[in-house]
Amino acid sequence: MRKIYLLTVMTVLSLSVWAWNSPVTIPDVGNARLHIVGQNAENYLTNLDASNSSCSTQADFTTKTNKMANAFLALQADIVSICEVEENDQVLGYICDAMNTILGQDVYTFITDGLYEFVSPDEYQPLKSGFIYRRDKVTPYGNNSSPYRSGEYNHRLRIQAFKEISTDEIFTLSMNHFKAKSGAGQGESTRIQNANNLVSALDNISYDPDILIMGDLNAYMGEEPIEILENAGYEEQLIVYDENAYTYNYYGSLGILDHVMANSTMATQITGAYAYHINTAGGYYYKYSDHDAVVVGINLGTQQGEGFEQKSPLPEARKVLINGVIYFELNGTRYDLFGRHITDY
Repeated sequence: MRKIYLLTVMTVLSLSVWAWNSPVTIPDVGNARLHIVGQNAENYLTNLDASNSSCSTQADFTTKTNKMANAFLALQADIVSICEVEENDQVLGYICDAMNTILGQDVYTFITDGLYEFVSPDEYQPLKSGFIYRRDKVTPYGNNSSPYRSGEYNHRLRIQAFKEISTDEIFTLSMNHFKAKSGAGQGESTRIQNANNLVSALDNISYDPDILIMGDLNAYMGEEPIEILENAGYEEQLIVYDENAYTYNYYGSLGILDHVMANSTMATQITGAYAYHINTAGGYYYKYSDHDAVVVGINLGTQQGEGFEQKSPLPEARKVLINGVIYFELNGTRYDLFGRHITDY
């Protein structure tokens, strides 16, 4: 019989969170306004009886939750795109609860997507991808969607746009978990289908040109799923900023399985993209997954070029946020979005 631990675990978390200092170097992604973190959470399940659960006890679950919360806070995450988590609308709340408690502020929340699957007859708990975000920095924009209409990849490949509150700029973030390899060359056709479906779906994004693809794509650089994304105009940002980048250690063989790929308009707004080796080099007491986290720094709207979002009728005006409303300031005079002179706030 499937056991539910939700209320018990939440109580434990609220009483036993702790903070730590990072045992490995925290990547410097430059002077970025937003930090986007990607993470394969390695079977993060509240269903501790599931055959694929990475935790066997409530204490294990609490420890893993705290480790992730500390890692994401160390990276100053404004958005966490995460995969290999249990399919329900509660699981990401535990990480948010821990992050808010450690930070001492109630700012982290998560996308509720309505995705839910019961455990299979062989006690395997289905997995999904999802998003955590700081509601004082960004807000979700549009619908949470997938390149797939149904099936497991409808839950594993997710697309969500976010609007930066301070600038009103928008970008699209896609978090993915492609088909895993089950042997030499096995699963390749499904991974290729994952990549093609993702490209087709992102080609139909109409409200903003800036697109960032993240996730465990279960393919290294040079493999066909990655080449499909590259041929569609997406460039691996981890290689741009570190030619020796890796996110996974397979019996001593280092490589990139957790990717950060941007189209041309998004790439010009990235200040840095690196792996955070908390899991491959941080040691047992800090390790919470078999995949490292990745972090991307972005400054939306800082580069003019194809797809630059020019929202102001006054090109040289500076955007200011007053009482939650965007205004434009030029030579000390403020205007609303229609160019009208504003004197009363």
